[in-house]
Amino acid sequence: MQARVFLVPYDSGHLRKRMGAGPERMFEAGFIPLFKRLGVEYESEEVSTENPHPAEISVAFELCRKVAQRVAECRTRGLFPIVLSGNCNTAVGTVSGCGPRETGVIWFDAHGEATTPETTVSGFLDGMPISTLLGRAWQGLAKSIPGYIPIAGNRIVLFGARALEDAERTLLKTEGVRQAATVDQLTTQLPLMKEEVKQVYLHVDLDVLDPKVATANQWTPTDGIELESLLGGIAEVAKQARIAALGIASYDPAIDKNGRALAAAVSVAERVLGNNKAGFR
Repeated sequence: MQARVFLVPYDSGHLRKRMGAGPERMFEAGFIPLFKRLGVEYESEEVSTENPHPAEISVAFELCRKVAQRVAECRTRGLFPIVLSGNCNTAVGTVSGCGPRETGVIWFDAHGEATTPETTVSGFLDGMPISTLLGRAWQGLAKSIPGYIPIAGNRIVLFGARALEDAERTLLKTEGVRQAATVDQLTTQLPLMKEEVKQVYLHVDLDVLDPKVATANQWTPTDGIELESLLGGIAEVAKQARIAALGIASYDPAIDKNGRALAAAVSVAERVLGNNKAGFR
């Protein structure tokens, strides 16, 4: 097994602030020991902005462009890409690098991630990655990402979302995004997706977990899933599909007082690396 880890340490354009501190912490405290224990050969690289006057939107899409290029390159080399990012919107770059014409998306998240510039209440750019993947937000900038094309809603499964704005519910339903709240529901969705794609990108926003299990960031709402459900869902994905890349996002070490969210991130990676043999071909 050979993996390449990309660290994208930004939150809302800010370097190593809040969730931007998460990638380095996950990698050094969790992933390096995991790789050594599993005997996984790995490389790592930090992806950063070169903009002397960074702003949230420009930085987000610059990072997506760089991630897309690097993911495509490491897949050509036969390496398995793991993207650790402060914000979920980096996933638009990862999917673009995987080849969106043949890639489906399994997205674990407490939130719908499907607001648009016209519908958002918070103005939070990181609430828009799924709408961007669908071609419903930021299309001028999205098209600057190497490999980007919009993907159909029926090629996305959103698992564990429980904090959605009304506009998000409408967009997700209109676009045909599949949703699941249990492993059994996910299991029934996967065969339908396999008819459309050759591989999947697996995205995990750690706030999908119930805060009683782990609190990964300040936006973790109640009534989340158990760790067993998250790992069981990943195992089912690995059983039925080829995982092309893994992304883990939205981890704030300052919020993770007991270390459980870090441990959950490591468990996610271990479950993927232990089951996804096809991903290393």
